[in-house]
Amino acid sequence: MANAVIEAHDLHKVYDGAGAETHALRGVSLTIDEGEFSAIMGPSGSGKSTLMHILGCLDTPTSGTYRLAGRDVAELDLHELAEVRRQTVGFVFQAFNLLPRASVMRNVIMPMLYTRVSPDERDDRAAAALRAVSLDEKLWTHKSNELSGGQMQRVAIARSLVNDPSLILADEPTGNLDTATGDSVMDLFRTLNAEGRTIVLITHEPVIASQAHRVIRLQDGLIVEDATSANADIRQYQGGEA
Repeated sequence: MANAVIEAHDLHKVYDGAGAETHALRGVSLTIDEGEFSAIMGPSGSGKSTLMHILGCLDTPTSGTYRLAGRDVAELDLHELAEVRRQTVGFVFQAFNLLPRASVMRNVIMPMLYTRVSPDERDDRAAAALRAVSLDEKLWTHKSNELSGGQMQRVAIARSLVNDPSLILADEPTGNLDTATGDSVMDLFRTLNAEGRTIVLITHEPVIASQAHRVIRLQDGLIVEDATSANADIRQYQGGEA
C-alpha cells in the first residue's frame, strides 16, 4: 500500500481583521498518498490557497491536525519546519518567484545554499533538474528575466526538484502562460508524476484540473467534492486566488 504524504484532519483557519473573523477553512480533511496527482480547485474565496499554504508548512491551522510525510507538523519548531519545507516540499508558483538578475543555474541552486551539499554536488543536481525539465543547456547561463514565461516556469519546476522532495505543490502554475505553453508545463507535471512524484496542483481552471487523476473541489472553506477527474463535476469558475 502507498504511504500517505498528506494527512489532514478537520483543518480550520480563522483570520482576525478589522474586528471581524474570516473563516477560510471550516473543517477540511483529506489524505493524499505517495504518487498521487491531485488538483484542488474552487472559486475565489474558497480557501484553496490557504489550504496550500498549510499543506506546504507556510502557515498553520487555527485548529485541526496535519501530518506531512508521517510527521505531526504541530510538534515541529521553526528550525524543523524550515528543514521539512526544504527536504519534503517543492514549491512552484504562478509568478515563478525567480531572482531576475541571477542566472538560471543560480536560481536552481538557491534551495541548496542552506544545506550541507557541496558546491560540486549543487552544480550536478541543478544540471540534472534542468535536464529533467528539458530546458536547453544554452539558456542555463542566462538571467531568468531574459527567458520566456514557459522557460521561467521550467526553471521554477527544476528548482522545486533539486532537493528531491516527496511532494510538489504548484499554485496556479499555468496562470501566467498562454494555452500552448501551459499545455507543455502540464505535460511536464504528468511526466514527473509518472516518475513517482506526488503532485498537488492548485487551480481555478477546469481544463487544468481535469488533467490530474483526482479533483478536490472547495467551496466556502469546505470540500464539496473529491473524485477521480473522470467522474468529477468540474465547473468553470471565475476569479483568482483564495
